[in-house]
Amino acid sequence: MAHVIIRGANGRRHEVDFEDADITVELHTSEDHVELVIEAPHDEAPSDKKRFALVSIPRHLLSKAMADLARKDRRS
Repeated sequence: MAHVIIRGANGRRHEVDFEDADITVELHTSEDHVELVIEAPHDEAPSDKKRFALVSIPRHLLSKAMADLARKDRRS
């Protein structure tokens, strides 16, 4: 069951719960950022209400997090 929870700068929590819907995941990269797009393309809601999440992460932070995870897994 996929879900995304973020807290905005104003402190409000925003949640996307995909429940058991089929989802697609796309990854787009540039020199500086990695963008992750998660959506439920077959959602029957109107187009402005379809469930999706878009995350843009600085590439160096994602690389560091992946390296930290790889080191952690190797120690286990």
